[in-house]
Amino acid sequence: MAMDLPEVQGKTSPRAVWAKPAPGGAAARVRLMGDSLAFACPGMENTTVRHSVTVMCAIDDKPLAISCDGGMVEGQVLLIQPMARKTVHAIDVPLFLIDLEPTHPQYRRLIAHNAPDVQALNVSACTGFLDMARAFEAGSLRGRAFDVSARQAIDAIAAQFPARPPLTAFVHKLMLMLDEDPGAELDQLVVQLDVSSHHASRLFFQDLGLPLRRYALSVKIRAASSFMGSGLPLTQVAQAAGFVDSAHFAKVWLQCYGASPSQFFHLGPPHLDTADQPDWLLWYMARRDRSQAVPAPLPDAQTPLIHRRVLPRSHAQVESVTDGATDSAANSAQ
Repeated sequence: MAMDLPEVQGKTSPRAVWAKPAPGGAAARVRLMGDSLAFACPGMENTTVRHSVTVMCAIDDKPLAISCDGGMVEGQVLLIQPMARKTVHAIDVPLFLIDLEPTHPQYRRLIAHNAPDVQALNVSACTGFLDMARAFEAGSLRGRAFDVSARQAIDAIAAQFPARPPLTAFVHKLMLMLDEDPGAELDQLVVQLDVSSHHASRLFFQDLGLPLRRYALSVKIRAASSFMGSGLPLTQVAQAAGFVDSAHFAKVWLQCYGASPSQFFHLGPPHLDTADQPDWLLWYMARRDRSQAVPAPLPDAQTPLIHRRVLPRSHAQVESVTDGATDSAANSAQ
């Protein structure tokens, strides 16, 4: 059985469909890890274009099928390149995936300009990933234990690919600037760095496989996803993440994930794994539970909550967490 979700952008795109869960089961499970997002569901069929590198697997032994560029790729574990327009045909196949943001330490190792958009990986080299995926889908691996297991599994897959040289200094600097203010005007930022917009985009594509403007959208999507489970209205999430408005946020999110933001942001336990989340989320949840107002965005920047310095408790401790969120994320991409 399946349930229809909003149509993916594009007149020729099929409707996005998720399989219904078994009685008592979760429609989907989601875990946020800052530089990556884990997702499991009983099955789906949708068409998406994402900025992330995706590692996707079938929970059981039935292979996944993904169509892309007029061809079909099948396999139990698939690697999907950034900006690949693909359709997942897995309505009866329970699956798990991890989206690696450009700030993830293994993102650059898994991208290749001459690689196929979708490729099947050697299953024997992905046993750790499959074990971790099955445990997460079953709900037996959660919180920080899952985070550690997921990073180890991704490291093992990335080890099959050649290492990449460090980021160029310009790209690293601009990543930091966008992390600090996802809503910043790109033309103004590149002027500050004395580089043309065309040259900046070329450097970003060389290092990250993404044009600069697409990377800027990825920062906003990552900022927005950090509010998943917060209970904030989507209009407030869109503003905090640097989108022009909630309509633009919904359009970009739908293109990336094949379903409207409400399908993800209204998830709650046991669907959204919030166990042992970083301090910034625990702080926010405590404020929400006490019905206190969330601080408004700074007047000159639309900055996500996790990067703000106006914090009510344990200032030294929490500021060290939020200050490190930006630096460690961009540094890890090197």
